[in-house]
Amino acid sequence: MKAIIALVVTLFAIAWGVAEFRTDYEYSNTIGSYWELSDKSSTLKQKSEYLDKYVAAIRAGQFAPNDATIFPTPNNSFDQNMVALTSLQGRMHQIEGMDESSFAYQTAIQQITAQEQGEAEALTSVFKSCWFLRNHSLLWGWHDALVWIGIVIALFIVAIVAFSDM
Repeated sequence: MKAIIALVVTLFAIAWGVAEFRTDYEYSNTIGSYWELSDKSSTLKQKSEYLDKYVAAIRAGQFAPNDATIFPTPNNSFDQNMVALTSLQGRMHQIEGMDESSFAYQTAIQQITAQEQGEAEALTSVFKSCWFLRNHSLLWGWHDALVWIGIVIALFIVAIVAFSDM
């Protein structure tokens, strides 16, 4: 009986891990990859095209209002982060028409690159977390962590019971 319980808990843990992987892939395939491609692009035109696709994918998706089930803040708000994202998008479109050899263009590119490298993780993680919370809430942040804690506790109890009979 203990072996069956251990097997069930182990299979559940494997299935949960597969669900996490598949859900992460779903987000990356439909939304997240466009940001990553924008970040990797070396020309402003290509960056802007991928950023436009990222914004369009976010607008087409379904998101929770905050990356929080308790203690929502402006920083974890979907809407506030969307304002920041669209301001970056607007800035990119604003400098597209500039002369590439001008000082203003070079300064603007440096600002955009610094913003992508400095705040990008915080910005994109809010969108990803809001998407997870709305579409796969059990796989979101703390909910997911609580499931893994339960799995570890269950496996620990099964191991203790199994070894106590030896």
